[in-house]
Amino acid sequence: MAIPEMSDALKALRISDPEPESLMFCPTGERAWLRESGIPRYLFRVFTPTSRGTTDQSWTRSMDATDGIRKVDIFARGNNEQVASMLNRHLRWQEGDEDNLVSWTSSLLFALVYVFHLHANYRDQSAFDAISLCIIDTQKFPKAVFLRDVDLIQVYSPFDEALQNIKVLRSRGDWYFGEYLSQGALKIENKCRIVSAQAMIDMGLYDLQHEFETFSRWKKGRSPPWARQVVNLREVVYQIEGSGESDDRICIAIRISQLFGPCWALPMAANLVALLPPSEDEIAIIRAFRVIFFTDDDRDNCSPLKTKVLAYGLPEVEQFSKIMRIVYKDFCVKKLSSFVGEAKIHLRNAVVFAIRLEDQDQALLDSINEALKGRLHMEAGVNQQLRDMLAATSGFHDPTPN
Repeated sequence: MAIPEMSDALKALRISDPEPESLMFCPTGERAWLRESGIPRYLFRVFTPTSRGTTDQSWTRSMDATDGIRKVDIFARGNNEQVASMLNRHLRWQEGDEDNLVSWTSSLLFALVYVFHLHANYRDQSAFDAISLCIIDTQKFPKAVFLRDVDLIQVYSPFDEALQNIKVLRSRGDWYFGEYLSQGALKIENKCRIVSAQAMIDMGLYDLQHEFETFSRWKKGRSPPWARQVVNLREVVYQIEGSGESDDRICIAIRISQLFGPCWALPMAANLVALLPPSEDEIAIIRAFRVIFFTDDDRDNCSPLKTKVLAYGLPEVEQFSKIMRIVYKDFCVKKLSSFVGEAKIHLRNAVVFAIRLEDQDQALLDSINEALKGRLHMEAGVNQQLRDMLAATSGFHDPTPN
């Protein structure tokens, strides 16, 4: 084969190569500690048709990946200053020659305020039915797909003065927003749910959080509110105690969550309820989350072992974690109560059957007793073990009637 023909063949082969489903972060050496950085189970992304990069039901792509530019992992690049500069521009939403990063957040509050920011931003101005909220389950991706922005800032801030300023800002608790980054193209098909902002508004988003309706009327401008408004809203919402009207708003949250469908509705509902002022009264949450729409598998998924939540001081995420624990505790109580109830029925049947044996001869009764002695001792041990476990679990009781 001639050299030009071989070159064309190799080029065609490269073009036809299937696109990798992810571009993982692979830090090595003194940066290897990043591999142990925890990632929360659920992350959010808001996007519009004019967003840098693209997102749909199948893929989310950085600006570079959207332009068809395949790049290597940032840790494989030799120019730390170039990576630091790109990271700084991305975190500041500044335009540049390259950007191979995609932003996510663990804070639904931050994501929803961004919806109204985009609607009012003259560079976007998308209608609410063109602004979408995406939720992903990070457990469905390889571990190294996501990294926390603060961790990347820690690594690359020595190479960019502007990035050092972001580091200082992020170190202030109130100016942290739970941002995580992926890079390149990421296949999210069957690992996400996407719902339009308009659909959430139609289902009662303004009734859930009244401030959102005010945000929807922001004037169009170059820099409409966003981060500062999140900080202000936190001060309003999380420093007051919930009132009786929270019951109705919890029901609104669950109604909105049903837009996301099975498996996703419960974590969405918990995130939405977390936008309300916190309350020490768990009963309203327990009753609301016992609705038939949620399955036992959904409630079991609220276990801290199955759903990792990393709040890092974010009050809205701390509240989400608390709600998930309340729902899981109620699930456990109901399950254990069910098992105990079944045991009572069997014990009652055993008593009735034993009464029928009273007229049998003593030798037969003695042999039956001897055969059951070991089993009864084991059952008594199990009963005591259950009592000890429940006694050691603070507050583990059913606060509502069946």
